[in-house]
Amino acid sequence: MIYTDTQLGNLFDGIFGGKIPNSYYKTSVLTKNGTPENYEVSQSKDGAYLFFEAPGFNKSNLKVEIENGILSIKGQRTYVLNDEKQSKSIEKEFKLGSEYDPELIEATIEDGLLTIFVPGYKKKEKKKISLL
Repeated sequence: MIYTDTQLGNLFDGIFGGKIPNSYYKTSVLTKNGTPENYEVSQSKDGAYLFFEAPGFNKSNLKVEIENGILSIKGQRTYVLNDEKQSKSIEKEFKLGSEYDPELIEATIEDGLLTIFVPGYKKKEKKKISLL
């Protein structure tokens, strides 16, 4: 299944907002400059995971922050390709919501794969509201 940027954002928001259609998805979208941005979201009994591909990035050139329920991933790196200095940046935000404790969220990066774990996520049930 191919998702648009808006649908993709809604899917990820759905994981943390309780509107997820299934417990796992993988996607690849193009960023504004045309490079692919790959990530997966998976739910477990302990919480939810975001696996974000960030090739060439490590903990010294990548920053992960959460503020007001918004998870931000930002990074900048330089490298040499064909004797020419190149630069690559990453900037992505995800809405987690305010019901998750930012102190408990964990992030690791290894071999260019950023893994973010949000403990305590439980799929919320739909509630039917009676009309008066």
